[in-house]
Amino acid sequence: MGGPAKQPMTESRVELVNLRIRVDKLEESMSEFRRREVSTEEALRFAEGILDTVRDPLLVLSGDLRISSANRAFYDCFQATPENTLGKHLYALGNGQWDDQRLLLLLKEVIPGDLHIENFEMHNDFPVIGRRVMFLNARRFDRDNFGTQSILLSMEDVTERKLVEGDLMAAAVTDPLTGLQNRRGMSAQAGLLIEKSRGLGRGFDLICIDVDRLKTINDQFGHAEGDRAIVDVAFVLRAVFRQSEIIARVGGDEFVVAPAGEQGEDHEVILLRLNQAMEAHNLAVPRPFTLSLSAGIAGYDPATDKAIDDILAAGDAAMYEHKRRRRGD
Repeated sequence: MGGPAKQPMTESRVELVNLRIRVDKLEESMSEFRRREVSTEEALRFAEGILDTVRDPLLVLSGDLRISSANRAFYDCFQATPENTLGKHLYALGNGQWDDQRLLLLLKEVIPGDLHIENFEMHNDFPVIGRRVMFLNARRFDRDNFGTQSILLSMEDVTERKLVEGDLMAAAVTDPLTGLQNRRGMSAQAGLLIEKSRGLGRGFDLICIDVDRLKTINDQFGHAEGDRAIVDVAFVLRAVFRQSEIIARVGGDEFVVAPAGEQGEDHEVILLRLNQAMEAHNLAVPRPFTLSLSAGIAGYDPATDKAIDDILAAGDAAMYEHKRRRRGD
């Protein structure tokens, strides 16, 4: 004999079973959602913990350049707080120091164009910390747990490095004894003068100057007095010539002034004024010797386009001829 016949499920029982299935699925979804929520929060805390260990200031920006996160180094560097940072547009930070159109245009292309910004140099006066030089780097990163893309903006304070580099560059083109430009600095500036002269189609003259009898001063009174003589000459040259002119010490006892004027001008007045200033200095600053100078003028003509070394050689020749005539050779 067969068992009892199964009763067909009523419509209400079918609905009850289906409802139970939907409830089970909903509970399963809610459980997965809570699990993912915890995982997301943990990932966020982990990421923020990593950012806080980075020594350079960092910002996380949304696509519209609002700040969603900042690390401890950012707050410390710029003396900022989360209250005046998070949620703000980058260009609204501080007193508008970040409102740099070049930077903002580049940042807006980071997400859609996957653009990497490398060492964008920004000079600005920031609240509290003052004038700083920053290298900015930015790139896109995907935040999978959030389903969004963001911009990671890092900042490197290179102010001290720039100051050191500036000091090194200045030292490389400066004569340490007189503070005038050295031969390297003069050559670089003369190169710019030549380019300008070509563009204008107009030449210029320079003066080559030599300190008379410096070897005798060194031999009789010592090199300390010889150094003082060089410093005295530099002082006189600064007094006679304009600050806009190049004044350089290009050798032990050799100086160059450029431009002394347009090519072909009569420079006898300038040379006379130079000698008078040297004589006045001899009277005002007693030394166990008398300083005098020999000078020669050489010109640059855009038509011939000589190199600076050729102009200096011509100036030296004119200067030595002047020295020879003064000695009566």
